[in-house]
Amino acid sequence: MSGWKARIGYLSPSVFETPSDWDRILPEGFTIVSSGLNVQSHTEVEFNKAIDALGAGLGIFKAEECDAILMGGITLGTQRGYAVEQEVVAKLSQQVGLPVSTAMSATVDALKHLNVKSTVIATAYKESINQLVKKYYQDGGIEVLAIKGLEVSKPVDQVKLPDYSSYKVARELWRQNPGAESLLLQGRWRTVAYVQELENDTNLPVVASTAAALWWVMHRLGIRVPVPGHGRLLA
Repeated sequence: MSGWKARIGYLSPSVFETPSDWDRILPEGFTIVSSGLNVQSHTEVEFNKAIDALGAGLGIFKAEECDAILMGGITLGTQRGYAVEQEVVAKLSQQVGLPVSTAMSATVDALKHLNVKSTVIATAYKESINQLVKKYYQDGGIEVLAIKGLEVSKPVDQVKLPDYSSYKVARELWRQNPGAESLLLQGRWRTVAYVQELENDTNLPVVASTAAALWWVMHRLGIRVPVPGHGRLLA
């Protein structure tokens, strides 16, 4: 069976597109088994439709003999908040009998692992979504000094952005907020390729949400595989 070290079940709110940031960082012996919930726009109606389908959506990963499940995107966290998300994820984990996390929750854990208390967040989202993202992280115990996005309103439009977009937004946030202890690159747009460059520029820990999701899987399963060239979290 492929994924002799770990088979990761990945439930995307929209789709799982390849090639992706995962292709840059997924270690040898790891496999992703993906499914989606067909969210087509960043609206409350679409997000709630996806939340209603979570339980049924996770069942496939048990049948596929996955070792852990990640729920990508921001759907559950922004619509229900950090505390409720933790409760829902715990129930889903018990239901399927596997470790389960969201990418956002994994990112909170990763930031705390790096011993940072504050961050600035670069996203591709519109401002109304950004404020929900900010509240989520603050409720999770991370002070958000600033958040900036590119006003994208559909998941598909994130991957149309130039590859360097996340670097430019994050670097601008850093220059405007010199007291930040870290930088966070949140979302499906291209991010992991620029983590190391941003760390070199700023001398701060930089976390991409995709990298944090992989870190959570390895941490949860007790697997230590260095992934050099993508920041100190995975190194």
